[in-house]
Amino acid sequence: MTVKRLRPLPTDAELAAMYPTPHDHRLWGQGHHDRVEATIQLAREQIPELLRMRVADLSCGNGVIARSIHTGTNGELHLGDLAVIDAEVAGQTFKRHPLDVQATKYCGPIEETIHLLPPVEVFVCSETIEHLDDPGKVLAQIRVKADWLVLSTPVDCWDDSNPEHLWAWDRAGVEDLALRSSWRPVAYLELPTEAYTYGIWVMS
Repeated sequence: MTVKRLRPLPTDAELAAMYPTPHDHRLWGQGHHDRVEATIQLAREQIPELLRMRVADLSCGNGVIARSIHTGTNGELHLGDLAVIDAEVAGQTFKRHPLDVQATKYCGPIEETIHLLPPVEVFVCSETIEHLDDPGKVLAQIRVKADWLVLSTPVDCWDDSNPEHLWAWDRAGVEDLALRSSWRPVAYLELPTEAYTYGIWVMS
């Protein structure tokens, strides 16, 4: 079990420069597409449909994982990001398509927006914890709000040069962090790609 701090937290100005717009996985190659599709598939397989009525992702990028997991036209969808989603005002709602539910939007660091979130069944935390100053604290905050966690992060990337990534870990390191936050791994998938090897979990 290994967890390695790679670099200190960037300043607020550096963070703003790093994340001017929400992440769009479609711009970053096949590996990111494969990771997103694998995450959606694992969540659908492991979490019953009736338990996917209220879904949140507060580091959602283009929101495709949460939108694809969510079921039910009478449920709730909560989407947030450090950058303003669709350049609209945080907290406003928008329609995914005419037959779909509305989604409540949040803007700001996940450490802050998590406190605005009502209880949900499923929380998506994809490619996020490696960016956080205190990932264990955030996982514990999510545990208070959600029954299920869909989590992904690069694993075994000890020499990661991405300046946005503050942490590196192996599977056991991530699972220890989760267990300390009262999450129990239910299913795990490891996905090698040209960019990273991704660990993908469903936890309850």
